[in-house]
Amino acid sequence: MGILLFESEDPDKFDRSLQPVYLEFNGDATARNKLNSYMDHVWDGFYAGQIRRSRFPGLVYGGKQAGKAGAPLYTIVFTGTPAKKFRFTFLSHSKTAGITVKIAYPGAESRQVEKDGKVIEYNAWDRKLKPATYGEIKQTRCGENRFTGVKAILEFYITANCELHIAPRDAIQTEIRMEWDMKTFFAKGGTTAFVDRLCASLGIHASTVKVVSVYEGSLKLNYEIAPSKDEPMSLAEIKRKQTEKFATGKMDLGAPILDVTTGTTSVIKDGVVKAAGFAPVILVATSTNAGDAVWINWFQPWFWQIYKACLLNAPIYMFYNFIAYGLIWMWNELG
Repeated sequence: MGILLFESEDPDKFDRSLQPVYLEFNGDATARNKLNSYMDHVWDGFYAGQIRRSRFPGLVYGGKQAGKAGAPLYTIVFTGTPAKKFRFTFLSHSKTAGITVKIAYPGAESRQVEKDGKVIEYNAWDRKLKPATYGEIKQTRCGENRFTGVKAILEFYITANCELHIAPRDAIQTEIRMEWDMKTFFAKGGTTAFVDRLCASLGIHASTVKVVSVYEGSLKLNYEIAPSKDEPMSLAEIKRKQTEKFATGKMDLGAPILDVTTGTTSVIKDGVVKAAGFAPVILVATSTNAGDAVWINWFQPWFWQIYKACLLNAPIYMFYNFIAYGLIWMWNELG
């Protein structure tokens, strides 16, 4: 047995309420601990200060399970938006105690696990999983972790008296959909070839790119670009260059690109450029973007001609004639 203690490290840890928080044992919704946060670290005279520190202690079992391999899994369910940064500690007298912790985040932003000030990388990629993603938690060391894209689920293993920190990854999060199937994708080199093509198109070092997940429909792939000591360009420069390459159709990834979303911003949707600052162009013709093709290729140029004739050319022509004929009339009157 032990106490899993976790708390927010965000600036608003005293002001924003995260409670109640539920600690769920082995995915069983009927085996839950309901946790509340600490209260009243200060007093204003006679009254409580109404300040709550977002810190949650939960009693957990971290030993071996009868009939099951490995330590238990505890899912943390937040009723409010989770903090961006957390500190986790597992307090136990047993040196062999440990648990796996699972957190589902509401946003697509990926997270990283830090121990002793160093980032612990995700488990090795496992293409045998459906969908292909980072390998499952083996409970081999404190801080072992993986992040499942799309579902935005972070899992990590924590052992007795180990302290871990959770924080958002400083990275460009991108989701892309291509006109490919899973079998062809991996036959053409899979994630390795994808990273090579992406880096070649952007002119960046391969160490900056990490594939988060690959799944079908047509073929969807989540990846992130993070800072690297081997890459001189900043993330802002890479993001700007990536958007330009996608929006101008100059990104060669081995298959037609149907959708691209960077963070929450749509760059390409259903084969049509949607990025701000770029003209809407159909990069890939599909059965569902025929309406866009009619609008972009026919109606838009026609409406522009009407706008230019009625609201630009006509007023200018009227003003020019007013001045010209006015001057002629004034000259004749003076003469």
